Amino acid sequence: MRRLLRCKAVTIIAAIICFTAIPAAGIVATVTPALASVNICNVFGHTYCAGDPGTVNNGDPIVLTVSGRQFNEVDQGFTCCGGFEVFRLQFAADTTQCMGVTNNTLKVTVRDCSGGNNSNVNWAQVPQSNGVEWLSNTVGGYLASDNTLGDQLFVQSFCTGCYFKWTN
Repeated sequence: MRRLLRCKAVTIIAAIICFTAIPAAGIVATVTPALASVNICNVFGHTYCAGDPGTVNNGDPIVLTVSGRQFNEVDQGFTCCGGFEVFRLQFAADTTQCMGVTNNTLKVTVRDCSGGNNSNVNWAQVPQSNGVEWLSNTVGGYLASDNTLGDQLFVQSFCTGCYFKWTN
């Protein structure tokens, strides 16, 4: 009789542990937050925004437009270039495509997100008092524009008349 009661007690305790662990697991589980889409626009000048003149296709130039495109700032979970968080600037309209730098020209184009550093799509976000600067962690220059509607964005470390600060 004692053995039967011990077995039942063990079964009851195991059931209690299982049933109390299920709600706890639901509380502990992490939920990936939804990405907030943002426009990336010049802080100064005409405040034009980064956009794609047509559909979001790999290799298309990223140019200054009046309204721009929506981008997801996807944290890559590491830092570079003095401790700044690294992000991918992913198109909200097509999350397989990102803002990146061509290998030889320093022009900014639509690039495949899955290539990471190999596709030059990772950007260190450098906070500024009135916006951010986006530093390409593979090319080493900053996302820049010449403040002219329709002109392609590029990467530079320094240039006269360039716009480096962007909204965030």
